Amino acid sequence: MSTELTITPSDITFLSTLQESKNSVVFKVLYQENPCVLKVYHDRGPSEHDPPNREVNLFIAESTAYQRLQAKGFCSRGVIPDFYETIRNIQPARWPNLNMFLDDKLPPNAILIEYIPNMQMIGLENYSEQRITKFRQILDDIHEANVLHGDPMPRNMMVSVSGNEDRVLWVDFDSAQTFPEDGSHSRQKDWVEMEDELLDYFIVALGEDHRDGKLSRTVSYYYDYFPL
Repeated sequence: MSTELTITPSDITFLSTLQESKNSVVFKVLYQENPCVLKVYHDRGPSEHDPPNREVNLFIAESTAYQRLQAKGFCSRGVIPDFYETIRNIQPARWPNLNMFLDDKLPPNAILIEYIPNMQMIGLENYSEQRITKFRQILDDIHEANVLHGDPMPRNMMVSVSGNEDRVLWVDFDSAQTFPEDGSHSRQKDWVEMEDELLDYFIVALGEDHRDGKLSRTVSYYYDYFPL
């Protein structure tokens, strides 16, 4: 089970920057001689404009979803990245690789998760009916765990092939909503239905695009953003 981790800059070796946005920076790092992903979030703090029924803090949203799903066996199944630790209240002045956080009013937080080599998002080149069906099954299981992924786009639907292992997994839970186990959240049913509808259309449309040999019906899924 993951725990909150206290680390020093000497514990982490930064290898490369995988992705950078206004909200977070994702690094490939070495921790205890193992390659990992370190995702560091800008923390803007709470606002009076935050919706009362939705978690908008990306670090809290993602770490909470990972903790719920890890506890229910998703990491051990390999259908999401393994979740190792949370790291809170990082002092970026002590971390030469985190200079993009120096001007933040609040200290950044981070998660440490599994690094998975050879990942590619699902598309025409790696499409198969078996893979796309598995994505649907995994999302159903995520919903059964009372978690909404929040961004069910192909950019978060990954295939990793290593030797004879064909791994299909969902990634990036910073838009996720982790609901009470009793299903009492007022919007859970509506949001899950919307997420299902988005994925169901994509599954059918990508199969048809694959048959035609070009992106057509699914172009918007690869280049647009659909807020839930």
